[in-house]
Amino acid sequence: MDVSVKFVGGGSIVNLKPVFSTNGESIFVASKNSISQYNTRTGKEIYQYKGWDTDVIGFDFHVIDSLECLIACSKSGQLLVWKVGNKVILLEAQIPKQNVTFFGLVSGNLVNGLDVLIAYKGVRKQAAFCIVNTKKIDEQKVLLKIPKRALSAHICKEKFFAVVMGNVVYFVSLQTFLRSSYKMAENNRTFTCVACHPEEEIVITGDDTGRVVLWQGIFSKKTQAVFHWHTLPVNCVAFSTLGSHFYSGANESVLVKWIIENPSIKQFLPRLPAGIAQLAVSDNNAYVAVATSDNAIRIIDSRMSQVGLIQQLVLGTNYESGITYDPITRSIVMNGNVGCVQFYSPSDMSLLYNVDIVNQNKLTDERNCKIENTEVIKLALSEDGRWLATTEERKEGKLCKELRLKFWFFDTTKQSYELNTSAEFPHEGSINSVQFQPSFKGDNLKCITVGNDKSFKVWQVIQISNVYRSGPVWKCVNIGSFRDMPCRGLSFSIDGSLVAIAFGPILTVWAAENCELKSSLLHSSYKEKIKCIQFGKGSQCHLIVTASKSHLCVWNILTLTLSWVANVPDITLLVADSLSTYMILLCNGKKNRKPVRTMYIFEPAASTLLFSSNDLIKESENIVAATFVPSSYSSDTRLQWYERTNLFFMTARSELYCISKSEEPYVYKENVEDFSEKLSIFDKIKPKIQTSQVTRDVKQHMFRRDMSYKGYKDYIEAPLETLPPISLLAASLLKSLVIQREEFPKHV
Repeated sequence: MDVSVKFVGGGSIVNLKPVFSTNGESIFVASKNSISQYNTRTGKEIYQYKGWDTDVIGFDFHVIDSLECLIACSKSGQLLVWKVGNKVILLEAQIPKQNVTFFGLVSGNLVNGLDVLIAYKGVRKQAAFCIVNTKKIDEQKVLLKIPKRALSAHICKEKFFAVVMGNVVYFVSLQTFLRSSYKMAENNRTFTCVACHPEEEIVITGDDTGRVVLWQGIFSKKTQAVFHWHTLPVNCVAFSTLGSHFYSGANESVLVKWIIENPSIKQFLPRLPAGIAQLAVSDNNAYVAVATSDNAIRIIDSRMSQVGLIQQLVLGTNYESGITYDPITRSIVMNGNVGCVQFYSPSDMSLLYNVDIVNQNKLTDERNCKIENTEVIKLALSEDGRWLATTEERKEGKLCKELRLKFWFFDTTKQSYELNTSAEFPHEGSINSVQFQPSFKGDNLKCITVGNDKSFKVWQVIQISNVYRSGPVWKCVNIGSFRDMPCRGLSFSIDGSLVAIAFGPILTVWAAENCELKSSLLHSSYKEKIKCIQFGKGSQCHLIVTASKSHLCVWNILTLTLSWVANVPDITLLVADSLSTYMILLCNGKKNRKPVRTMYIFEPAASTLLFSSNDLIKESENIVAATFVPSSYSSDTRLQWYERTNLFFMTARSELYCISKSEEPYVYKENVEDFSEKLSIFDKIKPKIQTSQVTRDVKQHMFRRDMSYKGYKDYIEAPLETLPPISLLAASLLKSLVIQREEFPKHV
């Protein structure tokens, strides 16, 4: 089975500080083992620099030998220098150190070599800082060794660098190699970040009590000036180009601009969507890049106004709502910012939009107190994407608990979801499952919620008309329970007439129309609590698959018998493909104290595995959510399941991956057309005059395929306004899908 795992989004772009180009028109952002160049104003990606074998741990933009260059180093010590103008690699070097944790350019040129400052893990769990020349890789001068703990460092061109670790700040001169340090007397304070002045021997540090301390005379008699506004620990600080002012940010989601000569004068940019993680200032002081923890970089001008945005997949704190496919936008829906859901397009790796579900201001934590916000717990989309159901909850112990069920309708005119119905406390406990009735063409659409109050509720859309409003609303029409047992898991049959719900170890089947119990199934040998349920699809719609912690069971609801059982440990997710009869089982386990990620592909009709692998996703973190998304070839029944659909899954590190075919499926083409790259779209549809000569040579048909796939693809994907009416192209398109049979000519 020719399948592979591809990275399609997620992962943090704010772990490293972004870097501006010299003129400030471009900004460079690192993510995993690549660096992307964006336009500062529009946020559009210009180019992606690749070539590092491991994650990039440090990069910078410099003019080297009158050339604008991007220089970066990976965790394994791989150093690359790119010429930004024509996107070519000017220098590649391998630093003979593993576990590199810091990188910065000191000075040099391409002829005599570049002097770079790196930090790596030394002996006895120490972090060692040393200078390396790219022409003399083996010669390294160690400047500083400190205990290997959480640290932050910054370099001031060719002059000095500063490092903070715990409650100690270190200063090291790059010219005289003089070292100096200072230890805070207050043991309850810890340094969190550091930044060096661009011209003078001045350093600013942030600590976990919200203070910013400015240090002068760092190699002689040290003096301090304290700037204090933040309540939470300071995450980042950055000087302006001339060093007359600086910026600071923390998890209060407020950017603060300080004037060094007058600390009482401050400017604020409040109510950012998330906490501030990184700060960078352009060389011309025109822009400030504010990297926030929601995986976005906001471009701020000198007036403290936002002028640009680079937004990637929002890194949610949890993905309890799972992943859902939206057929309208062909995107996947999942948790986003606090109280929001995001619509992410995996085809072009772009965030389409966010929907604010809770409609509340985000409350930031206090210094010694964590404040709970209302979070989106579960979500579901109807089969046509017109209805969105969300459940939101604020967990505050037994005080001030909030629980709501909301139904949203998609307004085709505004192209957005609008709130239709909001139900306060739909269950007495949290809601663990919600799902719409599939394959229902009418106004009486139903939705079922399963709660921790040992009951499930059937909601139905009805029409009302009163003095307040008229139109469709949602109403609870039925409530079901079984033996006062806790319930979990929910799955509709393919036609929507039946619904399966698990009550402890018992599988129950109900009629969706009147909430009538049809059957309850339990095997005496398997009494583990059921966590996942899936109805079979297609010809196997009479089968129900249940998954507990260590067993996979398949029930036949026609004969009310157990078809087969498999012992599968550490089951995490059970996902069914809506376009085929296949299901995928994902397991997060451990073997010899090492994490093991295993994927099983099977059909409910037989216990024989169609495919299993623990290599495809072995390097991933725990898988927390997954869903199937139809591909562009979903209607072609000749293809295999992995060619028709793609399996997307989210890891605990908020990285989105896709399991699909390694290559695109072959598209059958007509052999008589000439699609060379030199022809335009109009040349391809223009009739051609062909001449032929009668020959007595025997013509043999070899059933061979035309390999001009790229031209044919360009022809099909051409803009509609440039093509003739489809009636003129129908014949040739149909012929291209048929392999003609030719026989040897008969000789008389």
